[in-house]
Amino acid sequence: MHTGIGLLWAGLLSGLAECIEIQANSPVRAVVGDITSLEVVYKSIHPPHVDWARGKTFASWKVGQSTSLDVSLAFKGRLRVNTSSASIELLNTTLSDNGTYVVSLTAVDEEPSSRTVTLRVYELIKGVKVVTPVGDVKEGEPKVTMTCTMATGTWDTLIWTKDGKQIVSDAHTVIAGDELTIKDVIRGDSGTYTCSVQNPFSNDASHKLLRIYYGPDVPTVSIVSSLDPEPSRFVLVNSTVNLTCATSSEPPAQHFWSVGESGDTSVPSDPTLTLERVQLDQAGVYSCIVVNTKMGRSVRKTLTLNVYELPWGEPSCSMVSVENHRTLQFSCAWRGGYPRARIHWLGLSRNISADSQLVLNENSPARLSGENVTCVALHSAAVKYCTLRPMAPWVTLSRWTVRETQSDVTVTLKCEVGSNPAAVIHWFKGQKELVSEGKLIISLNRSEIQIQDFSVRNDTGNYSCSCRNPLGESRPSLMLTAPQVSGLTVRRLNGTAASIAWSTRDSDVVTSFLVQSQSNTQRVSSSSSSSSSSSWVTLKEAGMAERTATITQLREEQGYFFRVLPLTGTQPGEASPAQSIAPTVDNRLSGGAIAGIVLGCVVGALLIILLIVFLIRHRYKNKKAVTGRQRASEKNNDYWDHTSALHPNSAYINRAYSLSNQRTLERTSQENTSGKSGFTGTVPL
Repeated sequence: MHTGIGLLWAGLLSGLAECIEIQANSPVRAVVGDITSLEVVYKSIHPPHVDWARGKTFASWKVGQSTSLDVSLAFKGRLRVNTSSASIELLNTTLSDNGTYVVSLTAVDEEPSSRTVTLRVYELIKGVKVVTPVGDVKEGEPKVTMTCTMATGTWDTLIWTKDGKQIVSDAHTVIAGDELTIKDVIRGDSGTYTCSVQNPFSNDASHKLLRIYYGPDVPTVSIVSSLDPEPSRFVLVNSTVNLTCATSSEPPAQHFWSVGESGDTSVPSDPTLTLERVQLDQAGVYSCIVVNTKMGRSVRKTLTLNVYELPWGEPSCSMVSVENHRTLQFSCAWRGGYPRARIHWLGLSRNISADSQLVLNENSPARLSGENVTCVALHSAAVKYCTLRPMAPWVTLSRWTVRETQSDVTVTLKCEVGSNPAAVIHWFKGQKELVSEGKLIISLNRSEIQIQDFSVRNDTGNYSCSCRNPLGESRPSLMLTAPQVSGLTVRRLNGTAASIAWSTRDSDVVTSFLVQSQSNTQRVSSSSSSSSSSSWVTLKEAGMAERTATITQLREEQGYFFRVLPLTGTQPGEASPAQSIAPTVDNRLSGGAIAGIVLGCVVGALLIILLIVFLIRHRYKNKKAVTGRQRASEKNNDYWDHTSALHPNSAYINRAYSLSNQRTLERTSQENTSGKSGFTGTVPL
């Protein structure tokens, strides 16, 4: 049973015919005038019958039988057939050969088969050209269309580019076949358009500049200055100013400048207007007019040029006392320039401003002492400052003494004042105000006062200078006193020299010091009148700045008393208390001498009783003689005629006189001392 079924299927399969296999290249591209081959490869059991049709059959034959070839009249002379195959050749191909061809194969006991072959015949591309509309294209037009044309040729692809960038069809630019349409034309559509076409055998391109006319737009006017950082606000006199007018326009606009609102367009036509060394009268309204003749349009832009001038130099400020030195007046000025500078003060009680100059009175200025008061001068081109510092007076009072001649002494008092503004100075002695008269001289600026021929009796006292300005008053005082020596110290350096030091008050008016001495024998003899100047010998005159002295040529066995007498010219002050130094040689008696003296005293005691009457009488006579000599000595020896060591040019000292005076003192001393103790001595010089 199974064997029977198998034989049945084999019989059925063997009864089915096979299908002819056909292979053909498609599409086929060809150039006009060339020979075009439409090649077909097939596979069949028996030689097939071939039919080529283009709508209707134009050639047929049986493979292997050349006599069976049948070609339609339309293809006679243009068709080459190799009957041993299924392929054909078109001679002198024309554009009319474009189309679809069908090749069909049939054979005995085989299923027929067919294939479609597409032939694309191309003409070589030549003379590509972009055609634009005639006339000017202006911004705002509804559309403009460009066409890509060719002298000859057919194309597979056509590409539009603008400035090298491919154009894609959209709502603004529409590509249809060989046309490019731009809708709602804008200035950005200006550019170089290129049409590029090609086919498999050739290509060509054409370029076209599309110029869109537009503008001019409203121009912008800018200012550049050689000196000014913000010329749009202002420029300074003598700067070079460039006014530049810029606009967008195609074709480029013409430029015209005018001043003010006039319609004069005959001024320079460059985009930049240069003003050399601009002056104040060149300030004003400048207009730039831009004109596009293609568009038939002109636009004006107006700008205001401000020309400023700085005020002269720097601001000046000052303050003075007014209203009898009770009020401070502040003044600040910065004159000239355009516009005027605005002035105001910082630090004062009133906040007021004015043009160019401002004067303000401060009625209670004491609070301003030591504080800065600043004038702010505000100009459009600069801000300047001027600062004052009011100061209440501060005063230093000093004095110096000058010995003009031997007796004439001048004392100068100086009031050194620091204040702002300057203080008014008045001099007082006690509560009495001083004026220049007689020997009292006040300097022109009243800072110094000279007391000539100074009198210790009349000119000593309390002096003061009152220095006053509106911020306050300072009144220091200085006491002038008659000279007085204090703090005397005496130290014996060795047997023949002694060191003396002394001090005075700061207020003492002193020009020199007399260092004086007495021997201890003189001290004893003059004990009854120790204050008498005739008993003191001047050893040295010291200058007003000296406070020490060294005395030499002393006698070792002699003790001395010293004092210092201050002088104002020739006027004596109060001398120092006397200070003593002891002798350096031991004058004590030996034991034998003492015994002899005791024995002598015992013997002498007996004689004393006998001589009492005689001594009393003799003493009375001697006292009368001594009194006469002392009166003569006092008459010729006042307190400044007792020196041999003073300067030889001194008007009140004479060396010869002093030596004779010394000898007189020595004699007086000897006589006095011999009358009492029998000791005789002198003060060596």
